[in-house]
Amino acid sequence: MALRSSSVTDELLQLETGFWSSAGDGDFYREHMAAHGLCVLPVGMMDKDETVAAIEESEPWAEFELSDVKTLDLGDDEAALCYRAEASRNGAPTGYKAMISSVYTRLSGRWKLTLHQQTPFG
Repeated sequence: MALRSSSVTDELLQLETGFWSSAGDGDFYREHMAAHGLCVLPVGMMDKDETVAAIEESEPWAEFELSDVKTLDLGDDEAALCYRAEASRNGAPTGYKAMISSVYTRLSGRWKLTLHQQTPFG
């Protein structure tokens, strides 16, 4: 598989940033996550409904940075966005660091998050 073009990377990174920015508000997840989507997080695996519920209960990130971004071409209508994330919440004693993989599928002409996986480190 080859790396995707920079325009696809920019488009997926904009969506991914939207997911990070929407902690505390599940509307972005409802709109941009595929109905059959799955999140694999340190707290467990969650389908779309469970993910939206968890996001609505979470505190917003005070700040976050996504770096070392790579986009892998998985086919005509699929791509994986892989990156390093560092984030913090107000009042939290430590920050959060993870390597992230998000798989997107183009459904009805729009990119939808189908699989999101986090591997914490540090």
